[in-house]
Amino acid sequence: MIEILLIVLLFIKHAVADLYLQTFHIPGHKTDYLGKAHRHYLEHGIGTFIVIIFFTSWPLALAISLLDYLLHWHIDFGKSMFVQKKMIKRDSKVFWRIQCFDQIAHYLTYGLIAFLVLQYGF
Repeated sequence: MIEILLIVLLFIKHAVADLYLQTFHIPGHKTDYLGKAHRHYLEHGIGTFIVIIFFTSWPLALAISLLDYLLHWHIDFGKSMFVQKKMIKRDSKVFWRIQCFDQIAHYLTYGLIAFLVLQYGF
């Protein structure tokens, strides 16, 4: 049962950071590798820390939060570079198909996080 709670909380964190908090950001900076989009990636890392600190020790929570930050950064950067290079418009069907795989990659990250917490955190 604890596994389901962990995954649900990570999904809620993802929705808040990926949808709600991004409404406060200036769009279009995710192709700049070291740019302003790091605020978004940090929000994911901090959100992950807030969720998993209740399930594990603070050193493991910190390490896993850093992992989430790094993975979110590179998933979003890779997607954004691909979309830019192929000149895919955000209102196209192709963009939303790519967005689907972006979200799958993020959900797989949460599967990995849950595995790490459950394997090493208790």
